Amino acid sequence: MFSILDAPTTENEQIPTSRPPWVWVGFVFAFAFFVIEILWLALDLEERGVDVILKLIVLGGSIYWLICIHRIHKILAQLTRNRYPITPGQAAGYHFVPFYNLVWIFKWPIELSEYINRHGRVKMIPGGLIGTLFLVALLLRFFDGSFGLLCTFAVTMYISAKLKQHVRTLQGITPDQLPPLPDPAIFSRPQT
Repeated sequence: MFSILDAPTTENEQIPTSRPPWVWVGFVFAFAFFVIEILWLALDLEERGVDVILKLIVLGGSIYWLICIHRIHKILAQLTRNRYPITPGQAAGYHFVPFYNLVWIFKWPIELSEYINRHGRVKMIPGGLIGTLFLVALLLRFFDGSFGLLCTFAVTMYISAKLKQHVRTLQGITPDQLPPLPDPAIFSRPQT
């Protein structure tokens, strides 16, 4: 069935008013986790106290990641004039539903990737691959929280960059981005 979101025209989209999330803040969480791990090993700190700090860093990073996902979907809602099928609340909230959250980390990236690719201005890797990368990042947290957070925010940064690129192409070319006009004298006949 053809929907209004399927047509790759700019008439169906508008410039969003929200700004993309600062995904780089997530890398601060990953770096903090890594530094605390190194200090724990180097200084032989008490395991219980460090463990609580590490869990708080992962919790803070996870909450910030959900804020980034919410912001990305808020931009998509504004971009499509609230016709994007996933609301910002659903995008972040379904990550709390047990077992469905494992499906959800595939479902929303697939929808986002198909939407971006359908409009043809920006190419994005398949959403299934993005979901797989999120699943790998989630599993990495069980082995090393800093690398899990690093991978999570790296994939999120890719998504945010592609969405920013899509919005930039929607804005079009302004006159200051065009090369200067040629001198009209080059089109005149040579004078003999």
